[in-house]
Amino acid sequence: MTPRHYWPDKCTPTVYPAEVFDATADAALMCQAMKGPSTDEQAIIDVITKRGIVQRLEIDESYKKHHGDTLLNDFKSKLTGNLGNVITSLMTPLHHYYVKELHDAVAAQETDEETIIELLCTLGNWGIKAVVESYEKLYGKSLEKDLKDDTSDDFKRLVAALCRANRDENEGIDHSQAQFDAQSLFESGEKQWRLSQSRFNSIIVTRSYRQLRQLFLEYEKISGDDIEVPIERAFSGSIKKGLLALVKCAKSKVGFFTERLHAAMQGIGTKDRTLIRIVVARSEIDLGDIKKTFEKRYGKSLESWIAGDTSGNYKKALLSIVST
Repeated sequence: MTPRHYWPDKCTPTVYPAEVFDATADAALMCQAMKGPSTDEQAIIDVITKRGIVQRLEIDESYKKHHGDTLLNDFKSKLTGNLGNVITSLMTPLHHYYVKELHDAVAAQETDEETIIELLCTLGNWGIKAVVESYEKLYGKSLEKDLKDDTSDDFKRLVAALCRANRDENEGIDHSQAQFDAQSLFESGEKQWRLSQSRFNSIIVTRSYRQLRQLFLEYEKISGDDIEVPIERAFSGSIKKGLLALVKCAKSKVGFFTERLHAAMQGIGTKDRTLIRIVVARSEIDLGDIKKTFEKRYGKSLESWIAGDTSGNYKKALLSIVST
């Protein structure tokens, strides 16, 4: 069996800073859009979805200076539903946005483990440390403790390990180490992987993504199986989802987010919060690559899926972000 190859992700956004930019003029436009009994939602979409986050925050500063309240607060009072969620999310710096999403995932009546997995498995060390620090400042509690209190067993240990941000981020690949790790994992057997202190658990949360990609290739050479196959056999529930997410992110974050977007829109009902979060959060990172992968994998463009699954100005806002 020929092992598949995993390539590093590209970084093609869909939202770029506006080349011609005047924060004061944009702030005045936003003020005008929210005057009177009816809000000009299209004007808000045209400005906010076509500025980079630094520019959006500059607009907010100018708005606050010249028009009183913060732009974010006025958006919250004037915009409702999913459109409001898109625009207020765009006005929030990324790690602050992730902090709120994690808090809401933990505070929900039924813990939203998929959101916890998505966020912790896709952030690098710096991002996790920023989120952990901001979470404690904002809520006065430790993110790791909140996650431990709200999750159980193996999944609890996994998210706690991820919160410590101990992943090696060295860009090099140690081929002999990858071969050794693959051989030891194969020889130990899948039952040993389930042990809380197993070598597998240690490797998956500490090796660099480049090193993990090499390990997966070596494991497939030895076993004939993609690494996801024994994980599917050895684990169940949230820990399986978490480990598979880590593997998919190591292979390609673009591929991981592509699958998450498809799952959010597939079948009856749309998981709007997931859809909004991924579109907004990846818009200035790699949403352009996600679009290409989505169409290649599912045979239809991301825009067409969004258009078919959403409506009104909510749809217009998402499509404005996704379209370059």
